[in-house]
Amino acid sequence: MNLASCHVSRRILLFPIVLGLAACATGLPEVQPIDIPRLEQEIAASPDDLGLQVQLGMAQFKDLDYEAARGTLQAAVDAGDASGAALLYLGMAQEELEDWSAARDSYARYLEEGTSVEARSQVRKRLSLIARNILRAEAQQALARETEITRTGATTPGSVAVLPMAFNSNNAELEPLIYALSDMMVTDFKLSNALIVLERAQIQTLLDEMALTSSGYAEPGTGARTGRLLRAEHVFQGVLTTLGDNDLQTVADILNVPSASSAGTLTETAVLESLFDMEKQIVIRSIREVLAVELTPAEEQAILDNRISNVLAFIAYGRGLRELDQGNYEAAQSEFALALSLEPGAFPGAQLALSETEALIDATATSTADLAGTAAGTETGLGIVGPPPASTTTDLTALGISDQPVAGTTGGQSSGSVTLNTLRNLADTLLDNPAVSGGIDSIIRLPREPSFKTSKLR
Repeated sequence: MNLASCHVSRRILLFPIVLGLAACATGLPEVQPIDIPRLEQEIAASPDDLGLQVQLGMAQFKDLDYEAARGTLQAAVDAGDASGAALLYLGMAQEELEDWSAARDSYARYLEEGTSVEARSQVRKRLSLIARNILRAEAQQALARETEITRTGATTPGSVAVLPMAFNSNNAELEPLIYALSDMMVTDFKLSNALIVLERAQIQTLLDEMALTSSGYAEPGTGARTGRLLRAEHVFQGVLTTLGDNDLQTVADILNVPSASSAGTLTETAVLESLFDMEKQIVIRSIREVLAVELTPAEEQAILDNRISNVLAFIAYGRGLRELDQGNYEAAQSEFALALSLEPGAFPGAQLALSETEALIDATATSTADLAGTAAGTETGLGIVGPPPASTTTDLTALGISDQPVAGTTGGQSSGSVTLNTLRNLADTLLDNPAVSGGIDSIIRLPREPSFKTSKLR
């Protein structure tokens, strides 16, 4: 093969690479509400063009017509478009319409298909906020269907809901213990493989929707009602009381929801420094004596080992949970950070709570419009080659890449696309540049003429 034919062949094989680079560089198409009539006409002419449908959905989203955007984008996705752009904008439209579960599913798929590192990072944070909205929506639906749920009386066998204990004390500094203790009890009950334990956030969200304060958690009827709405078989409820300056007492009542009667009561006392010993005994006795579930030695040891050494860190963690439940994310962040500083490295619950809170802070500080702006220049999942942004054109000119026809080719360009001549010249420049030609050869795997070797050019 002579030098000229090798150069031409390599240029031809390089074209798909250059096209791919051009597609990646353009980001998503810049569509606006003004483009909607044009896109609708183009779709009428090419009804199977999913890329046009996605662009229409994007334009409808920017026009704040979220219902139309959801319908357009959902149709494109259902027809087989799994591009990052389609899934991202579908998730954003569903979020704006408060279709939280659908938004979660679309965002989860976007994390698999999307190409933008920045947008994917924002989506992960938004999922934390969406998860809390899902819990709130489920609680509202349960309350709306309370009569039906009560009539059927269906519960999940082996399920336990741990309510925060009521607080009976004038020592306000210890009040956060009821939140931290309920969280620790949820973890401990979960260590029994025979039980299904509801998440603390799910329970707290329902209690918030029921507009209950801590003084109402142990009132007659509250546990039964909460248990029915959660379809829990048993509800753990109790009262934490201070005895003197340094003594605590826990009185627990485990409610059998189907019969709306107590399955058993337990009482444990301890000094503040032995708080975790008291909590462990309440949990272990509840499982064995009241729920009649046998613990294996390994399960019991795991329960006993789930503790920290610093009570002040535990109280700070409880304050953080309280602030988190109330939506005071910055205050919760400070409390979780304090808990970790008081007991670094030995409090995984606080680290997880801190990470979630930081994600919530970031998510509430940004909107779907902000997310769309992030994706505009970084997401390339639509797969459409569009005109390069001005910065790209300038960079090509600076490299000495002309948009004029090369010898023996036909000039001209198509509207809305990178010119063929620019791509040809870009390919030639890359091939003739010794700094990159070795990398290009490794991609297209073609032999090179000796005269192209860098050593011959010195």
